[in-house]
Amino acid sequence: MKYITVIAAFLLITSCVNQGSEKKTGKEEKNIHKAQSEVVTLDNGEKWKANFATTKGIMNMKYLVETINEESNIDDYRKLSENLQKEFQHIFQRCDMTGEAHNQLHSYLHPMSEWFKTLKEGDMDECRSVVASLNEHLEKYDSYFK
Repeated sequence: MKYITVIAAFLLITSCVNQGSEKKTGKEEKNIHKAQSEVVTLDNGEKWKANFATTKGIMNMKYLVETINEESNIDDYRKLSENLQKEFQHIFQRCDMTGEAHNQLHSYLHPMSEWFKTLKEGDMDECRSVVASLNEHLEKYDSYFK
């Protein structure tokens, strides 16, 4: 089951990247994959314009992460993983961003799928660490996107 989740996340990322494009050249494909592996940057000092569904999805993810506290148990982390993955999938399903803003969004979202996997399979210490990383990462969204 864990492999299905990882494969589904990969397919969602890939399908969103290829959505709306007729045929990309090899150079365009390399640029997309390069953007996904790089850190997020600003658009000449300005924030990238994100669509409403993406911003709403990130806000929902922030809320979900905030439900975790010192009293949370391993089942709470497993449920968090499940709920975050649903929001993540909604973001990709509603992906209509294009160009460099789209690439930057994928660069921003890319590390999350591995964190979801850790929340689903990790021990308490790993889960706590991931929640701290996720919280920090989600807070940075507003630094890069408007």
